[in-house]
Amino acid sequence: MALKDFNWKILIAIGLVAGLIQVAVGVAMYMAGVYFVAWSIVPSLFVLLLCIVFGTRWYRDSVVKGHITYGQALIVGIVISVMTGIVYAVYNIISISFIYPHFLEDLISVNVARLPASQRTPVFIAAMRESTTANTIALSNLIRLSVIGTIFSVFASLILKKRK
Repeated sequence: MALKDFNWKILIAIGLVAGLIQVAVGVAMYMAGVYFVAWSIVPSLFVLLLCIVFGTRWYRDSVVKGHITYGQALIVGIVISVMTGIVYAVYNIISISFIYPHFLEDLISVNVARLPASQRTPVFIAAMRESTTANTIALSNLIRLSVIGTIFSVFASLILKKRK
């Protein structure tokens, strides 16, 4: 199957739904006060994995009638990952800029508290404040979700492939 043979509208829609689920998890963790804890990446990655597996399985069963190759499943998973990353990055920019006005300061405070006392210099903290922006957070989340999602897709595709 060539790239032109994919149903891109459906793939993008699956990715958008996965991205909205990711946003909902992020909002829930922020509201629960656990967004900045060290383990908070685990639920995010678990949701990403579930979205890739269920999205790929749904595409396989509903769109390509139960038959999907490893390569096709991999592309589906990558599209889901990248779309999830894009939706989450847009959410980051909007939420940090307009909804959670203290987000950047909270993030910096948490990161400074995690540093050894010897590294908590005013110069280092100022550099951290300067480099921590809504755009850098959005870009890092886009890259994280896309790259880790691609890795997840490699393994999910092995399990979900079904030949004719």
